[in-house]
Amino acid sequence: DLHRRRHSFPTRRSSDLKDKQVSVEFSHHGVSSLLSFIEVGEEKCVLKIPLNTTFADGEATFLKAWESIGVATPHILREGAIADFPYILMSYVDASLLSDAIAQGKVKEDVFVEMGRTLRMMHTPKAEGYGYVAEGKPQYKTFNDWVESEDMQKRIKLIQENNLLTDEHGSISKVLSVLISYVEKNPISTYCHFDFGAKNILNTTPLTVIDPNPMLNNGVIDIGRTIVLVVSGGSLERAEKLKRGYFGEDSFDAQALQASIILNTYMKFPYWHKKNKTQQIARLQEYLAQTRYLLE
Repeated sequence: DLHRRRHSFPTRRSSDLKDKQVSVEFSHHGVSSLLSFIEVGEEKCVLKIPLNTTFADGEATFLKAWESIGVATPHILREGAIADFPYILMSYVDASLLSDAIAQGKVKEDVFVEMGRTLRMMHTPKAEGYGYVAEGKPQYKTFNDWVESEDMQKRIKLIQENNLLTDEHGSISKVLSVLISYVEKNPISTYCHFDFGAKNILNTTPLTVIDPNPMLNNGVIDIGRTIVLVVSGGSLERAEKLKRGYFGEDSFDAQALQASIILNTYMKFPYWHKKNKTQQIARLQEYLAQTRYLLE
């Protein structure tokens, strides 16, 4: 549940708002952004100020790119900066989180097929570069630069030192080789949500996508990350539904997808290890051991 502090006050600072009742409601949910809901008369919008500026540069750009091809997202009304912090003012969507609707049994399990279709659609627009966006530019020019980055190598080293993943789950050198080869054959960078799950989707028709952890990358990396999130929650069936929705009747490179799932596990495990999320770690370890053959 959201724990909010509500303030209501009349304002006369703008002729547009003069004598109108303005209500500002601050959300205490989440740690990466300051979020407030602003009501002016019957109109309502959302002001988001990212506190983690790693993700701040890309969110508005990504939401606009997805909206332009028909994906439902909050509409960006304005963006700018308050002091040293960027902000996004966007339309308010009156709907519950999809994760809440699933927990309450208000939607069918086939919603995971729809999620897969939505993510595939989100990967339609082409982009340039890889990694997060800083000052309007991607961190890395090529996919190789991204996988060979200092951050990625630190994550791999930490996992190996703590023996969280071994060759039993899939050789990391084989993972990198497979993905580099795949991207050479499919050199398409796109707008990746990189945190695409039911907690970042609103229960609307069609589904409304919110709160990306915006990264430029090949789409196979993004679907691999979403599968990791779903498997860590304990449902292999939902992961299969996601794949069915994403790939449809098309054939796909199962080896590259498995390599993406393993690489994303290497990316997630450092945080889970730090937070002692042993269940999530154990579920992925078991899953990767059972599906290791897909990498061979």
